[in-house]
Amino acid sequence: MAHLALPAFQAVQELAVGSLFCLSLLHSPMIRRSFLQTCALTLVSVFGVEIWIGPTPASMIFFILLLFYTGSLWIPDGRWPRRMLWLSLLVGAGEISILPLLLTKELPTLPEIAAQIVTTLASALLLGSALIGMLLGHHYLRDPKLPVALIRRLAILFILSTALQGLLLLVTLGSLYLFGGADAVARIELLSTSYLAVFLGRVVVGILGSFVVACVIWDTLRIPNVQSATGFFYIAIVTGAIGEFLGRFLWYSTLIPL
Repeated sequence: MAHLALPAFQAVQELAVGSLFCLSLLHSPMIRRSFLQTCALTLVSVFGVEIWIGPTPASMIFFILLLFYTGSLWIPDGRWPRRMLWLSLLVGAGEISILPLLLTKELPTLPEIAAQIVTTLASALLLGSALIGMLLGHHYLRDPKLPVALIRRLAILFILSTALQGLLLLVTLGSLYLFGGADAVARIELLSTSYLAVFLGRVVVGILGSFVVACVIWDTLRIPNVQSATGFFYIAIVTGAIGEFLGRFLWYSTLIPL
C-alpha cells in the first residue's frame, strides 16, 4: 500500500497548498469571514486525516501552521489571517516541491527536478481552484450580491492550470525522448507498457477531462449562472483529484514529471 499512499498524501498536500493560494486571492471586504473559516476548517479536516494516517515532521509543521491560520480567522485584527496564510503557503509550497525529490530512490537530473517542481505547483493550483471554486459557488447562495468576478478568478486559474499541465506533459516527454538518452527513453516506454492504463487515465481524465470541464465552467459563468458552475466544479474536483493522484503515482514509479 505504500506505493499508493505516497501519491495520495502528495495530492492532499497539493490540494491544501493550492487552496491556500486561492484563498489569498479572495481576502477582501466583499468576502465574509465565515466563508474563509469554512474553507480553512475543510482543509484542516482533510489534511488532518493524512496526519492521522501517516504523519511526517514536514507535514506536521505545515498542519500546525494551517491550524494557526484557521484560528487567526476568529481574531478581529485582519492582519493576522493574511500573515498566517502567507506563512503557511510558503512552507507548504516548499514542502510539496522538495519532499517528493527526497523520497525517490534515484536522483533525477536538474531539468527533471525543475519540471517536477513546476508540475507540482501547477497541480496544486488545479486542485485548489477546483475546491475553493466549489465552496465559493455555494457561498453565493448565502450572499447572492457577491460579484461574479470573484468566482471567475478561480475559473480562470483552473483553466490555466489544466492547460499548463497539458503543455508541461508534452514538453517533458518530448525533451526526455530527444535529449534524455537511453535511460529516459526506457522510462518513457514504460508508459506504453507497464503503466499504459495509468498514463491514459492521467491524460484523458486528469488533463483532457479537467480542461473540458474548465471550459464548461468558464462558458457557464459568462451567462452568468453561478449555481450551474458550482455543479461543474464538483466534477472538476473528481477529475482533478484522479489525474493528480495518477500523475504523482507515475512520478514515484518512473521519475517522469507528469
